[in-house]
Amino acid sequence: RPYLAGARSMIIKMSKMEVLGPRGLLLPVLELIRRTGVLQIDPGLKDSMEEVADTALRPQTLDGRALAERLYLEDLKLKIDRLLSLLPEVATRTSYLSPSRALNSIANLVSKHTEACDARSRRREALHGELRELRRYALFLSTVDSLTPHEAGARGLDVIAVEVQDPDALEQLTKVAGSVLLGSEVSTARTEDGSYIGLLTTEKELAAQLKDRLRDNHIPEISLPDYLQDLPLAEKIGAVETRREELTAELQALDREQERFAQAWRGVYQNVAGWIEERLSLLETSASLYGTENCFVLFGWIPSDEVPAMRQALEDAYGPQIVIEEREILKQDLDRVPVVLRNPAYFRPFELMVRLLPLPRYTSFDPTPFIGIFFPLFFGMILGDVAYGLVLLLTALGLIFFARKPVLEQAGRILLVASLFTIVFGLLYGECLGEFGVKVLGLPHGCVDRRTAILPMLYFSFAVGTVHVLVGLFLGFLSAWKGLRKREAVGRLVSIFLVLCVAGILASFFAPVAELARRPLIIACLVAMPVLLVTGGLLAPFELLKHLANIVSYARIMAVGLTSVLLAYVANNLAGAAGSLWAGVAIAIFLHLFNIVLGVFAPTLHSLRLHYVEFFGKFVEPGGKPFKPFKKT
Repeated sequence: RPYLAGARSMIIKMSKMEVLGPRGLLLPVLELIRRTGVLQIDPGLKDSMEEVADTALRPQTLDGRALAERLYLEDLKLKIDRLLSLLPEVATRTSYLSPSRALNSIANLVSKHTEACDARSRRREALHGELRELRRYALFLSTVDSLTPHEAGARGLDVIAVEVQDPDALEQLTKVAGSVLLGSEVSTARTEDGSYIGLLTTEKELAAQLKDRLRDNHIPEISLPDYLQDLPLAEKIGAVETRREELTAELQALDREQERFAQAWRGVYQNVAGWIEERLSLLETSASLYGTENCFVLFGWIPSDEVPAMRQALEDAYGPQIVIEEREILKQDLDRVPVVLRNPAYFRPFELMVRLLPLPRYTSFDPTPFIGIFFPLFFGMILGDVAYGLVLLLTALGLIFFARKPVLEQAGRILLVASLFTIVFGLLYGECLGEFGVKVLGLPHGCVDRRTAILPMLYFSFAVGTVHVLVGLFLGFLSAWKGLRKREAVGRLVSIFLVLCVAGILASFFAPVAELARRPLIIACLVAMPVLLVTGGLLAPFELLKHLANIVSYARIMAVGLTSVLLAYVANNLAGAAGSLWAGVAIAIFLHLFNIVLGVFAPTLHSLRLHYVEFFGKFVEPGGKPFKPFKKT
């Protein structure tokens, strides 16, 4: 049975497409489709098309030439990626060189360039390693210089320096030195890197024996490079500094050379690498399609309003050689139809809240406009204070104009709408910092005082909840009907009728005028209940009870709002009882700021909970597949 997808204002209508043409035009056609970026290729649609399911269509395979091209490009891409990994990130000019024409030249140059850059990288690493060693020698020599006795060489003494890594090794060093030097002490010092330098000063005739004993106990003497061995200590320190300056200069020259090369070639190689990646994508996609020896067949999804432009583009490029046909969406295709959400500017920021949930199915509804309508309404009903709304309004404007992240800007736009509703309900309640606006600023009294009108506010919350739940049930009815689930659709319609009847029966106990309608409503419920059992099954009555419990849950609008207004009144009373003007002002500011922060999170959480649990569950069918058109990355 065909599924005729009606026009949608939020989940846009999709079309199932079939494109046929000569096999030789497959890659050019795919290139054109990728440039347009509006068609999602779906080879799995072949099985749902009866006229082609049993034909000789088989998966496309790359011929010898295409396979050789793919292997060649994959190897070249690896070489270019290796070269790019060696180059520094520098600002480069946009390369206008045609990648396809320069491919052979780049293939001949890439190995040579990689070898040169690799050699510079290896030399750079060697220089850094030698610089690290020189820093170690400089620490060692400066420590030895501080420990060496004055004029040790003139007194016929030899100096032996060793390096140990922990204090325990110092004790072993002292024992070894004492056994040779008859209890002489060892001079030690800790270097900047945390290691220890031990200095043993002895007569020249005992030096060889001491070195042997140190070696036997695995305490090696620190060895220096050959060019430092025969120099006096002072000259050694100078030679290390000179060598370090030479290495630093060479390292800077290497970096400048590598940077110049990157500025000249990085843009070229990135351009070619991007072209190769796109070309490989074409080859890989072509291998996932169907066709015969002489033609190809391509199946996919496209937004319906893009079909004329796609058809015209293919006709202009290839004329009658390419055939593009729009196919009916069948019932078995519904789980495959990708979903695209498209909302007007006002509702678009509220997609931030919808993205927290799985994407709805194609036959479902986009919940974005409904959360865009009801969320600010619930938020304003709960917070309902003019001053709080103005503070949130300024905060929202700051996020919109100064936030650098798109998520914060979207949150600011949501907060902007919520703050306006907060101001409107604040005027209706007559609240501005609690009673401060009425008593001090002379604002008019509101239509209702939330501190005393608890039951009216509760009834109003139930009424809003009833409307919200009924809207969800009606959307669920439409979703089931469009999804060709007629029995479920009838069950949703009966549920709506029963919820209205129960609401009327309950209202009859509070409105004497409606008492006459109580008996007919009860009879209507008794008549509709068997229909509900037939269409919804044995669990349908429990589902009805869940709908009624959902409506009761909207009492949180009254309860959380009452908490907010009472906290505002407490802030004002504590400020007035402080006994000091400045103390009272400080207390009032602190408590009202706390109430504003609480007034942002509490209404947000409870409003989202009412949408996610009580409302979305009535009509949102999760499990939609995101639309992923074949396009350039």
